[in-house]
Parts: sequence; structure tokens; C-alpha cells
Amino acid sequence: MPRIKCIVSYDGSKFYGFQVQDKQRTIQGEIQKALHNITRENIIIHASGRTDAKVHARKQVFHFDSEKELPDERWKMALNHFLPNDIYIHEAHQVSQEFHSRYSAVGKEYRYYLNTNEYSVFDTHYIYQYNRPLDVGLMNDAAKIFVGEHDFASYCVSDQHGTTVRTIYQFDVTEKEGIVEFIVSGNGFRRYMVRHLVGALIQIGAHRFTVEEAKKRLESCGEKHILFKAKPQGLYLCQVNYEEDENGA
Repeated sequence: MPRIKCIVSYDGSKFYGFQVQDKQRTIQGEIQKALHNITRENIIIHASGRTDAKVHARKQVFHFDSEKELPDERWKMALNHFLPNDIYIHEAHQVSQEFHSRYSAVGKEYRYYLNTNEYSVFDTHYIYQYNRPLDVGLMNDAAKIFVGEHDFASYCVSDQHGTTVRTIYQFDVTEKEGIVEFIVSGNGFRRYMVRHLVGALIQIGAHRFTVEEAKKRLESCGEKHILFKAKPQGLYLCQVNYEEDENGA
């Protein structure tokens, strides 16, 4: 049975997250409806990870298996024909059965955007409207304490199964014309982890939380949880990385 890998972007502002939920509009639900229209099969898609309500994606990855055989470009065209205009398939191509969107991934990059300027009614669903000055230099310095391998139990939902140890490769905070951009990449992220990390940095930038306290929370490995969680509107999943040509991907 062919396995198809897709790269998708979506505007998460009108969705209740990626995962299918009863009586709620979700990205997975819309894609699976589109696939049913194409194949008449009850297909379950598998993503690299779940994004929460209001969170966006530029290059989310998912795969599915289908008995229907179509050229790669036809899969892309057919899916986009049946999908709503806030979801768009950029690529669709057949891969090996060994490929898995989640388990074959070796890294991800997220970006978060925050506005320190006056409130913008047009950007409210896409850039967090903080609308106050922040010490961006201090935030960028503080972000470096999270780089490397750490137990992030204090910075995520830790009641899930599996380890909370992750490796952060890059964490940069910059500002241009009042828009603060957070770029964080790593080998994986637990639920709410990026939003908790960004939330802590916002509090540091506002001088309401110290770098030393953030480091103590990290080193406590879950004994002292961070209380700050950035709003979802400014968060984007930008890239999912796989080993080059791994498993025919």
C-alpha cells in the first residue's frame, strides 16, 4: 500500500488544534475529510506532532497510507481542491513504508512572534500583542541557558508518558521595528514546552523574573514548574527535519 508524505501549512486561528476532536474544527479532521472525498477510504493521517488551538504551521509534516495510487502532483492538487483556504498542501510524494512523520523526525524549528508596538487589530491572531517594551538583549542572553541537553520537566506538561529530556540546538531572540522573534530548534519538544520557554523569557524581559530563577527551575527537573505560558497566537511550527533521504523520504 503506498505511503504518502505531505508538507502542509495552516492558519490555526480558526481551529481547535491539529488532533481530531468531536464536534470541533481541526486540521486533522479537515485533511481526513479531503482524503475521504478523494479515495472513499477512512484514512487516518499521522503528523510529526500535534499543534494546539490557535497555533500555526508553515511546514508541518504528515503521512498516510492509501490503496489509491496517484502521481505525486495529483495528490497535491486533489487535496488542495477539497481543503479549506486556511490549509494548503505544499508537497505530496510517495515514500517508503519505513518512513514515519513523527518517529523518523530528527529535529524541529519553532518561531514565536511578539509585538511591543501599539496594538494591531489586523495581527492579533498571528502576532502576540504584548504592546509594551521588553529587554530583548537580556532575553536573548537568558535563552542560552536552555541550549544543550536538559530535563525540561519544569517547562512542559510532564504528566505524559516518556522522557522530558530534550536537546535544544538554537535559541535566539531578536527585535526588528518592535516585533520580537524567538527562534528555537531542537531534537523534539514536549507539549507546551515552547510556550513555557517563551513565557519565561517574556517575564525575564519585563524584569519580573530573573535568569537565575529560570535556571533554578530548569535544574529542578520538574520539582518547581514554570508558571508562565505564552499565548498560542504567535507560535509557528516552521520546519520538521529528517535525515537526508532517510527511508526514501
